[in-house]
Parts: sequence; structure tokens; C-alpha cells
Amino acid sequence: MKSKKGLKYYAIIFIFSVIALGLYTTYLYFKDGELDPEIILPLLYVPIMFTGFLFTFDKFFDKIFPGKVKVSNNKFNAYLKAVSESIQVECEFSIEEYKNLRSNQKFQKGLGQAFRVYDNGENQEINFEFLERKFKKGSNEYMAFQVVIKEVKKMMENS
Repeated sequence: MKSKKGLKYYAIIFIFSVIALGLYTTYLYFKDGELDPEIILPLLYVPIMFTGFLFTFDKFFDKIFPGKVKVSNNKFNAYLKAVSESIQVECEFSIEEYKNLRSNQKFQKGLGQAFRVYDNGENQEINFEFLERKFKKGSNEYMAFQVVIKEVKKMMENS
């Protein structure tokens, strides 16, 4: 997801650069014992110029290097819906156990790999045998993944 830098971001940058300029001016005052207007007045342009250059370069680089556009994959969404419905029907997990499955990176990676098997078929790297050995027997992830494998096989037969 690409973050958009709004006016608030540039206002904060401007405020911090003004604070930095104030600290530098204070340093010069304590170092020299006085403030020389010929040095201080040109420094007042620094926060405006810094913020302006930052804004310009941000816009320029956004045009040159656009972020990834997330494409909706209807086949993947249908797969996730079918698999999650099968898990809900066949596994009687509590809400907390579903949350644990959702936050489990290994399980989520396995769902992606199972989709690749469904979409591209089995190969030497990813096949049903590999997917079945992914989790410890008896764990919630194992039980849910057995349902996922069964559902993927059923979906492959129907396509």
C-alpha cells in the first residue's frame, strides 16, 4: 500500500526545520555573543527551501518510480472464500483459534502455496505431500490445513 504524503507531513517537516534553525541560531549567539543579521537573515529561507525541495523530489520520484498497484485476483478471492467456508464447517474452532490461524505466518504461507498448487498444478517443489508435512500432526494448523488440501483437491477436480 502506497502512503500519500499530505500537507500535514510537509508542515511537520517545516516545523522541525524551523526548530533546527532556531537551535543553530542559538548556538551562534552563544558562540559569538551576538547575532549578525547578514548571516541570520539568509538562513530564514532555509526551512521554506528545504520543505519545497523535499516536496518537489517526492512528487518527482513518485512519477518516476510509481508504487506497486495491487491487482485484485478474483480466482484467489474465490479460493480463500471456499477454503475458509470449508474450515468453518469441518473444524469447530473457537474465535481465538481462528485469529491464531489468521496471524500464523506459516499457515498463511501454506495457503498461498496451496493456491499455487490449485492454480498451476503440482510440481517438484510444491505438491500435496509437501503441504501435508508442513504442520505438526494434531495441531489446529494441521487440522485446518488438511481441510484446505481436501478443498483444493475438490476444486481441482471441478475445474
